[in-house]
Formats: sequence, structure tokens, C-alpha cells
Amino acid sequence: MEYIATFGSTHKVLKTEKILKEKDIPFRLMPTPKTFAAYCDLCITFQEHDREAVENALHDAGIKAAAIYRKQGDEYVKM
Repeated sequence: MEYIATFGSTHKVLKTEKILKEKDIPFRLMPTPKTFAAYCDLCITFQEHDREAVENALHDAGIKAAAIYRKQGDEYVKM
């Protein structure tokens, strides 16, 4: 299952990108889908089996995602 994390600023997304790369946690940087109310045009996407590692890395770095969504079919459900 795929997840998307949105952020309140481009700075937070780029900081998240750096941290996840350093920790070798798989993710993709992508444009935020237009269906989401977001303050930033970028988000990260990751797989369910990496969710805990992503959340722990963000927590340890003091970064809070604006929202995390789980993909269900063609829709995303806010967690």
C-alpha cells in the first residue's frame, strides 16, 4: 500500500528528503496531488512497509508532516 506525506513548506520537504536519503529509507519526491489542500507543491510517497521508518526518522528530526494519506484504490484516505 502506498502512502503520501504532505508538508507545510518546501524547506520541510527538502529536509525530509535529505534525512530519508541519509537513513537509506526508500521514498519518492513528487508533486503534491491537486486534490490535497497543501501549502507546498511537493510531497513524498513511500510504501506501507517503510511507514514506521519514515515516521521515526521525521520524529527524530523534529519534522511534522502536515498530513499523511494512505492510497485506497483511486483515492487517498487521511490517516
